[in-house]
Formats: sequence, structure tokens, C-alpha cells
Amino acid sequence: MRVPIVLLAILPLTAQQPPESEARPPVTKADVQIAKRAREILDSPSKWNRADTRVCPADAKTFSLYCALEKATQEVSGNFEHRGAAMQEARFVIEAVAPNWESYDHRLMGYNNDPATTFADIQRVLQLLETRIAKRLAEGDPTPAQTLAAEIQVAKRARQILDSEAKWNRACTQVCPADARTVSIYCAFSMAARDVTGVFDNRTAAIREARAIISQSAPNREKYQALLVDYNNDPTTTFADVQALFQKVEERLAKREPH
Repeated sequence: MRVPIVLLAILPLTAQQPPESEARPPVTKADVQIAKRAREILDSPSKWNRADTRVCPADAKTFSLYCALEKATQEVSGNFEHRGAAMQEARFVIEAVAPNWESYDHRLMGYNNDPATTFADIQRVLQLLETRIAKRLAEGDPTPAQTLAAEIQVAKRARQILDSEAKWNRACTQVCPADARTVSIYCAFSMAARDVTGVFDNRTAAIREARAIISQSAPNREKYQALLVDYNNDPTTTFADVQALFQKVEERLAKREPH
């Protein structure tokens, strides 16, 4: 039986598939060193473990992407955290480079074990990781409170942009012309982000929350490859579902605000 998305119930996940955090901790110079050291640890195809289980023995001779980052973190800082800044940024790098990242239960493990991933791809991820962390340090990260407040406004603005069924583009292609008369869910977020912050990043908190809600609640979610696009284009999705999605994103982000 179809569960209306207006309920947006959070479905239980199995112990084998815990939800991955979307947090983006502040980075330090140590995180740059972690990225460099991970690339040194995993510096040849013969050292690459292509069957990652996220178990990293101390005496291992081969390393997955996850285990190279774990070992590098332990060497640099002496304290490994599964959701530390370098690990989290690596997950976001994978989203940027992996065509199939939304199909992965765990981004680092899924990308490492993907038959389409090459050793050159692994090295590229680590290089991009170092570059992105260095860029964040140079530019200065906004405070979590500032970022969260902006994301809440993005969710509100997206709902305003797509406030009637006549404005809804039911055939999303992720192309969002500035003069478009109809917009998809994806394009509403894109336009809202530009209105609020001046730039659009499809990995920011509001759009990630939308993906999480769809992956947890949409009746046909198991068939989707690109969550926002496929949910938008699903013939069973109603305009009420779309508005409920925006509302739930706003509510979930608001719950993160410090009180």
C-alpha cells in the first residue's frame, strides 16, 4: 500500500546500513596532512584493497580508500573518528566525482569497491580531498550556525518558488534556465540557493535533506537512480507531496538549530 509522503515517516534502517552523517566538521591543517599521508600510503595499485569492509587491521599490507584515510588519521593525529573532517570531506568528494554515488550504501566503501573505479580514480579522490581542504582553510569556513540559517532560508525560498502546480516542471533534466516558467524540485532548490546565498551547490544541507527524506519515505525510492530527479518525474508523485517535501526539509533543518 502506498504511504503518502505527507507523513514522511522515517523508515527503520538495518544494522548493516546505518545512515551516513551529512555533517561537515571544520577542517584544520592536520586534515591537509591526513589527505597527503593517505595518498602516500596508497601510492601503488599493488597496495590497493578493492574489497573494502571498513575493517582495517593494523598489520594490513593493502588498503582500501577508507582504511588509507583511517591509517593516515591515526598517524597524523593519533585519534581516528569515523566522521572526522577529512573522512567527511572525502565522502563529499566522491559525490562530486562518482556518477553512481547515490546507489552506494556507504560512499567510501561503495566507491572503492565499484568495478568502474580505477586506481587513478582513487588517487584523484585523495588529491581533490587535499585541494578542497586547503581551499576551505584559505577561505575560512562559515560557522555552523550561519550555514544552517542560510539553508533553512533556502528551503523556505524553494517552497515559495514552487508554490503552485502550474509552476511545476514534471520532466526534470537538472537544467535550470534563469528565465524558466516552470521548475522541478531540483531547479527550485537551485534557484532558491542562488537567491539566498548567491551560489548553488548540490551537496548543501537543504538539498541533502531532501534526498534523505526521499530515500527514506518515497514509495518507489528503490527504483530511483537520481533521487531528486526521479522523484520529481515519478508519475505517482503529487504536487502535495512536493510541497510536503519542502516543508519537511525546513522542519528537519530547524531542529538542528541550537536553543
